[in-house]
Amino acid sequence: MAKKGFRGPELVKEIDEALDKGLALFLTRTQSKLAASSPVDTGRLASSWMIGRGVPNRDAPPKRETPGPVTIDKYGGQITMDSDWFISNNLPYAQRAAFDPGYVGRVGGGAGDWFTRIENNLAKDADKAFDFYLRKVK
Repeated sequence: MAKKGFRGPELVKEIDEALDKGLALFLTRTQSKLAASSPVDTGRLASSWMIGRGVPNRDAPPKRETPGPVTIDKYGGQITMDSDWFISNNLPYAQRAAFDPGYVGRVGGGAGDWFTRIENNLAKDADKAFDFYLRKVK
């Protein structure tokens, strides 16, 4: 019976790549969920969820007077496991919109629960994203 060759370094490389892809999937899905669930007046809050590497991204779209399309700024670089990652919103009213029961999300759940619902599902969402790619490692 032939012995299978040792592929430790190859396997480690495949796992690293799977973890990078899983993290990228998790971050972009979470950013999309935050944008889709944010309360909408002009769309500025929904468009202000940014991914930052190493430090929170402090960018914010310009003020809007009328509703406009929600555009998500995708992270321009490669997302890898070798750094800390942040999803942030730099608008002065973002925290209030996330936690104040007076704000109601698009999905129509209870007032102010849109952010908490996303936050409570982060571990499950991360498991799904990482498992999707790690299952492909053989």
